[in-house]
Amino acid sequence: MNIAPFLAKACQELDKAMQGTLDGTKIACISETISGYAIAAAIASGVAGVAPGFAGVAAALTQAGFVWATYVKINKTLDISMSENTAKFIGSAIVTNLITSAGAFVAVLIGSSIVSIIPGAQVVSVAMNAALGYTIVYVSAIIYLKLITRMMQPDGTLKVSESDDTKHIIRDIIKESNIKDMVKEGKAAYKQAKKDGSFDRTKNAKTCPKCGAEVKDGQRFCSECGTEL
Repeated sequence: MNIAPFLAKACQELDKAMQGTLDGTKIACISETISGYAIAAAIASGVAGVAPGFAGVAAALTQAGFVWATYVKINKTLDISMSENTAKFIGSAIVTNLITSAGAFVAVLIGSSIVSIIPGAQVVSVAMNAALGYTIVYVSAIIYLKLITRMMQPDGTLKVSESDDTKHIIRDIIKESNIKDMVKEGKAAYKQAKKDGSFDRTKNAKTCPKCGAEVKDGQRFCSECGTEL
C-alpha cells in the first residue's frame, strides 16, 4: 500500500518510538482510518457549506468532531488507552492551532462564509468546505501521530494530560512541521479519493451521523462512538 510521504514519515517515527511494533498491517489500518474519516468530514463539511453566512464556522465545528473520532480509532489500532474526553481535548487543541497558524485554513473558512451568502454561489462554498474538511482531518492526524510519538514512554505507555503543557507541545510540533506541504499532500489525497471513487462508496454506505463510522442494517448504536442510530 502506497502512503504519502508526510504520513509515511510520521508512521516511521512512531514505529521507532514504539520499538518496532508498528507493523505494516497497523500502518495500513491507520492510513485507511485517516482516509475514511477525512472523506466523511469532507461530505459533512460540504453539507455545512450551504448555511448562508455561517458556512465556514459550521464546517469548522463539523471537522473538529471527525478529528477526535479519527484519534479514537487510531488509538484502538495502536492499543492505546485514552479517554474520549482526552481525545476531544487534543483534537480541539490541534485544530485550533492549525487554523490560527495556517493562513490557508483561515482564508477558506472566511471565504466560504462570504461566498455562501451570494445567490447561486453555494456550490462553490460546498466545494471549498469539502476540501477543507478532508485536509484538516488529514493534517490533524499527522500532527497527532507526531504528538503520540513524542509522548510515548519507553515501556510503551502514553502519558497525555488535558493541560496547558500538552497544548504547548502541540503548538511546538505545528511550528516545527512543514504545514504548507502537509496541506498540499492532504489536498492531493482529497483529489485522489474523489478520482478513485472513494467518495461515491462512502456516500452510498450507511454511516453514523456523529462520527462517520460505517454501520450495518439493524444496528441500533454506533460501534465507534455509541451514538444511537
